[in-house]
Amino acid sequence: MEVGEGVTQDKETKSRGRQIVMTLGLCDITNDDLPLIELWLQADHVRGAWGDPDANVRLLNGSRINGNSRAIIEADGRKVGLVFWQHPTRDELDIAGLADISTSVIDIDIMIGEIDAVGLGIGSSAIRLVAETALSDPTVPFVMACAQLGNLASQRAFAKAGFRKDREFDDVPNGRYVLMVRHRQKRQNT
Repeated sequence: MEVGEGVTQDKETKSRGRQIVMTLGLCDITNDDLPLIELWLQADHVRGAWGDPDANVRLLNGSRINGNSRAIIEADGRKVGLVFWQHPTRDELDIAGLADISTSVIDIDIMIGEIDAVGLGIGSSAIRLVAETALSDPTVPFVMACAQLGNLASQRAFAKAGFRKDREFDDVPNGRYVLMVRHRQKRQNT
């Protein structure tokens, strides 16, 4: 998926009984975005799931390897979060006890940094957009996400985007996680 092309979709949500149409976009992260991302990483609602902000900033500044992709999530032109997707390495999967999973899968991570954008369906819409694009590649057998066992908001966002719980696993030294997966939709004959 080419993020620089400004991948967008319109998303309908219900808020206080009325229908709202929101334009959701994914765009490349630039150096100008780093101060905003650092603020998001310091926020209490992000820090609990993402951990050490400094370590995450170093990761963002690192080179993109192994097909790693990342994008800013924009809702109605406002930057509200990040989404990452990549092929996990064999070592990462093996350490987590997920040796049966192929490195051809795509692993998705997401962060909604703006607190007032949490709970609006933006995260699940961004996840769905990345997942559908990844699954259009026939070499990707499925997409996956790993959510901390206690991070029910993340689990709900992935479930809303068509993921299902596959299993729990121990991601040493980070603790217990839920593996969520989404397979390609089977085409129905008409």
